[in-house]
Amino acid sequence: MTPTGAPGTTRGRLATDRRTTTARRREVADRPQLHPHIQTAPAGACRPCPDQTAQPRSPGGTVKKNVKRRLLAATAVIAMAALSACSSAEGETATGGSGESDAPFIALSNGFIGNSWRQTLVRSFEETAEQLKTDGVISGYQAVNAPGENDATEQISQIRSLILQDPDALLIVPASPTALVPVIEEACAADITVVVLDSEIDAPCAHVVRNSYDDWGRESTIHALEAIGGKGNIINNRGVVGSQPEQLFYATQQEIFAEYPDVNVVSEVNGFCDSGTTQQELVAILASMPEIAAVPGCASGMGVAQAFQSAGRDVPVVVFDTSGANLQYWKDSGIDNGSYATITDPGQSVAALYVALELLDGKEVPEELILPLVYIPMEDRDAWLATLGPDDYAAYPWTRELIQEQIEAVQNGTEAPRPPTPAA
Repeated sequence: MTPTGAPGTTRGRLATDRRTTTARRREVADRPQLHPHIQTAPAGACRPCPDQTAQPRSPGGTVKKNVKRRLLAATAVIAMAALSACSSAEGETATGGSGESDAPFIALSNGFIGNSWRQTLVRSFEETAEQLKTDGVISGYQAVNAPGENDATEQISQIRSLILQDPDALLIVPASPTALVPVIEEACAADITVVVLDSEIDAPCAHVVRNSYDDWGRESTIHALEAIGGKGNIINNRGVVGSQPEQLFYATQQEIFAEYPDVNVVSEVNGFCDSGTTQQELVAILASMPEIAAVPGCASGMGVAQAFQSAGRDVPVVVFDTSGANLQYWKDSGIDNGSYATITDPGQSVAALYVALELLDGKEVPEELILPLVYIPMEDRDAWLATLGPDDYAAYPWTRELIQEQIEAVQNGTEAPRPPTPAA
């Protein structure tokens, strides 16, 4: 009874597919987001740096910039000062330099660093970039986190400062999918390869690497229904109701529920993808609920399990998030009923880095590459857990070869497998 497009595969999008979703992307702007690593907040006060005039973007592979870099050395010093003024001291990591090396220099602009998922994303980028620098694949890298709470104004200032430093590629985790479009176009006009990750965005000059909210809705539902044999009473746990990502997530769930006529949705709760909120919502209704076989939905499995335990009821099939703390709770609680963990992949930053290297080498890459979410069944839980601290999130161990497989699958219209589970 698995619906078409079952989880476990890559669903990349070619340029023509991307244009069909332009109207939908425009609806995303500045709304509350579904998952815990994208948040909104009031605008900050860092003043944008002045625009930098640049030559039109060159088609195809890397344009060597050594002469240009030497001419811009003084400007880069000024840019660093401006960037420091708009960043916290602990929010910036830089190593190596453009200098005269032919190897590319890669920069990452991250719009928000205030939770463990985003911290895993940035750390994954830094660790991979450091190894690539050691191997001579890149000359250096810089990761800068915008201060404040996901503030687009501050990130725009940050990106303009990075443009003045003339990186070969700029990876961007945007604070807003609309407000950053003009500055992304500025970066492209400065002959910088731009890869946006973890967001839809309507900036034709940039490539996009992301997970899909539709896929997240599918992964967070179908495994739970299969675990209960496709029948029984369930409570559906929703995210940030009214947000555009949650609408996509929920619409996918409804399509799946329609394919399981023996599944009875007896209630819904608005857990906001937060274990504490989910627990409170469930405690308020469990006394009036019949036997519940599963609680699919946004990853709040710990809160679901605690609510049922406090009510003296058997824990149903639940969906955990992929943090070390959640996986450890799952293990320690002895829950062995088909429960699993899934959430978006913070390893997108590493995937985007390899996509940038492919582009700099002149390779053909789909304008939008949609990668699989992290999915952890019980048989893989302990192997993942051995690699994670309590605040770490599971991230796929992307390599350039794995990214090339994903790209080829999209171009050939075939399905690429998930990356491997860490060795136990």
